Amino acid sequence: MLYELAYTLAGLVALAYAADFAFGLRDDPREPRRVRPRIPFIGHVLGIVRYGSAYYSQTRQRETENEIYALDVVALKLYVEQKASKTLSFRPFTNVAARDMAGNSEPACDLFNGPLVDEYSQVVKIALLPGSHQDNQNLRMANSVISLVDGISNEGKEKPMGLLESTKHVIVEANSCAEVEKALWSVFIALVLIVSIRTWGWQAHLHSHMAGLDFFGKANKERKVVHKAFFKWCRELRDDTSKVLLDRQRIVKAAGMDFEDAAKQETLFCVAIFSNTAPTLYWTIWELFSRPALLEEVRDELEEHAITRDEGDKDGEGTAQHTLDITALKTQCAILLSMFIDNGRYLLRKGNYVQMPGAPIHYDESVWGPTAKTFDPEAKQPGSKPFAPLPAGFLAWGTPLHLCPARQFATTEILITVALLAVQYHLVPVASNSEWEKNPAIDYNDVVAVFNPLKDVEVEAKPRKGAGNWTVKMGKSKTQVVIASG
Repeated sequence: MLYELAYTLAGLVALAYAADFAFGLRDDPREPRRVRPRIPFIGHVLGIVRYGSAYYSQTRQRETENEIYALDVVALKLYVEQKASKTLSFRPFTNVAARDMAGNSEPACDLFNGPLVDEYSQVVKIALLPGSHQDNQNLRMANSVISLVDGISNEGKEKPMGLLESTKHVIVEANSCAEVEKALWSVFIALVLIVSIRTWGWQAHLHSHMAGLDFFGKANKERKVVHKAFFKWCRELRDDTSKVLLDRQRIVKAAGMDFEDAAKQETLFCVAIFSNTAPTLYWTIWELFSRPALLEEVRDELEEHAITRDEGDKDGEGTAQHTLDITALKTQCAILLSMFIDNGRYLLRKGNYVQMPGAPIHYDESVWGPTAKTFDPEAKQPGSKPFAPLPAGFLAWGTPLHLCPARQFATTEILITVALLAVQYHLVPVASNSEWEKNPAIDYNDVVAVFNPLKDVEVEAKPRKGAGNWTVKMGKSKTQVVIASG
């Protein structure tokens, strides 16, 4: 029995080496150099399944000479780009996303091989530019955030809450419930809950889904529920729906996409908005509230530049009125903002994927200075000399020419939420003697720009003195958050 087992294992190892060698025969000398896995044939698959996109940081340590390298993932190749590139096109991925992520039909996907891909990209960018239409969405979002932040105190009774689950809730409702009037509230809330819950479930299996390894169909099952919710949602669109959604629906239908495929296309924005903004908000809150001295600095900064308190202006119940100036929040709160944040030389074969992970660059001391691997909101070198990072060093929003079109909206949303939390509450962890964990474990399995924590943290929201009613002041329409990206 032991001999049979040993022979079987030896045979499997030999087969793996043979397969790895066979796949190596297809390499073209013009392609990026292939980094071999430590476990032949399946090593990179296991690494990506276990560590997600953080695995690219590990393989980067073995490939320091070239700016791009290749990983074999069974029948596919991943080309990992280690610096920003202006020659790579996002156009082919639009078709892949429509097919593999949104689940569109082949005729619908084929539309993205023509002029629709440029028209679709253009309307999304225009609809998300700062302006009056975006102000309307920002105002709706801000009012939703005010209501949600006010509600976490449970009328003055401290009640433990999961910080990650709460941030997910804020992001979903603040982004989605701004889409309709109160008359549709109950119907829409049901749709939001279905879409959000199923999107998180789909997100958890997205890695295997995209790689064709979702053998049990879990991701597809969750996505079908999201599809059904969007069919109902898109049949009831109103004139006051956000410009970006109305324009997306208009442009794909004008190109010949049928109703179901057009509705399915909206699922892509769920993945982009919910799954990336929520962990970014979570870690911004975590980093701020786990540092009492920094928290006080941010509170002082907000009081000085972005908050107006009118203690004499009382409502019928004698409640003070407070105003958060969003323009000042974007342009004058530097400490808060600082927390948040190849030309034909290689052959990249059609049908494979290109990855441009930001983590290796964000931890590069040549880009971010000697404190690159530690949290340093003031980004200073020893001796208090300010360190100016390279303009192309911040890749959280992508890299030109492929920057996230919703980066201004998402950043504004996060800044508003964190500012309101900072001035209204003390967030205190329930466990560990009310101390924040120093190095929380990370969940590397999601296909996201910012990873989620592996385990949620329970916190109590204890109201600070001076409670009152909050409102927001929008300011100038064209005001942007100063974000250097890529």
